[in-house]
Amino acid sequence: MAQRRQREAAAATTLASLEGSLAGCRRNEGDPVKIVFVLSGLGAGGAEKIVNLVAHHRLARGDTVHVIAVNATGPESYFPYDGAISVEPLVDEKRQPLPASGMGRRLLALRRRLQALQPDLVISFLTKINVLVGLATWGLNTAVIMSERNNFRSQEMHVFWRLARPLAARLATSLVMQTNEASRCLPEKLKAKAVIIPNPVALPAACARAPGDGTRLIAVGRLDKQKGFDLLLQAFRSVAAVAPAATLTIFGEGPQRPALEQQVRDLGLGDRVRMPGVTKSPADWISAGDTFVLSSRFEGFPNVLLEAMTAGLAVIAFNCPWGPSEILSSPDTGLLVPEADVERLADAIRRLIMDGTLREKLASAGAVAATTRYATSSVLQLWDDTIAASVSRRPSPTAPRVLSDVQRTL
Repeated sequence: MAQRRQREAAAATTLASLEGSLAGCRRNEGDPVKIVFVLSGLGAGGAEKIVNLVAHHRLARGDTVHVIAVNATGPESYFPYDGAISVEPLVDEKRQPLPASGMGRRLLALRRRLQALQPDLVISFLTKINVLVGLATWGLNTAVIMSERNNFRSQEMHVFWRLARPLAARLATSLVMQTNEASRCLPEKLKAKAVIIPNPVALPAACARAPGDGTRLIAVGRLDKQKGFDLLLQAFRSVAAVAPAATLTIFGEGPQRPALEQQVRDLGLGDRVRMPGVTKSPADWISAGDTFVLSSRFEGFPNVLLEAMTAGLAVIAFNCPWGPSEILSSPDTGLLVPEADVERLADAIRRLIMDGTLREKLASAGAVAATTRYATSSVLQLWDDTIAASVSRRPSPTAPRVLSDVQRTL
């Protein structure tokens, strides 16, 4: 009996030690957090933009913030960072940039860097980076938020990434999806981890459209098959035949430039279509148009559509998966065209060129809807809530050892 009392007393002491250890590891919601953002590059893309925004927001809250760009060759960023935020490319043990190929070397380098930084939280963006982060954080004492930015059902990817994506997602503390459509497409086991956080509207203060006569059409995006600029050019050929003053400017860069330039020549649109490349700021492309056209075959979440609406442009979009139907949920905010329907797209473009009243009505209603539903403050609050919830579920490094002590004493 005396031995039993001694074992119970020892167990109680050990349990008290466990409670004290756990209490020391708990964080209040307002406590500073060490966060590492991991993304592919530092260019002009949507993921880069949201990382920049959230990173500065968390810095202002008192957090320690690091940004690691896995495929960058230097710290230079399209979106400028405060000097208090550490921005770095992923390098090898000799501090040299990693070669273009070699997933294994990237994985080891990333894990080594995360072990050195010992963050409370890692936030990763895009499929391949999410997989790398899932593997690199295996067994580390850190919470992980993985953010999927593209349409993983439609996006072309190697079979390895397609199979590894859902496996890596199981290692995440939380999964950030941008639309309800995307969340519904997750496997059942992952839906419980999903949080819907759309992109916010975040334009420079001086960014606004310049008045025009309604004939200037613009499109923005990477010059690749996903963005459907070949479909837009087909539609514009019909428009150009009946609207002699109409012009189309496609802003962006990418692998399909030679093919698109050849298509412009083949369609006889050489003096009506421009492709000036990537702009330094959204203000440059917004001021060049009256109507914005989203011709994508699929999207994760079309940031440029929201930016165009916020700036007061009338918008037209294919009803592709995912995003346009949620953003243009009301017909008063923009024209939604059946997916990949070139004739209907041409009809919608002609309609807005000819009807200035409708164009202004859509522009006005669209701006109100975008700034109301996708306000930066509201979206950043969703990120704050998700970060707090994820960090609170961060595993305690002392818990397994103390629990084993409890088991030995009982």
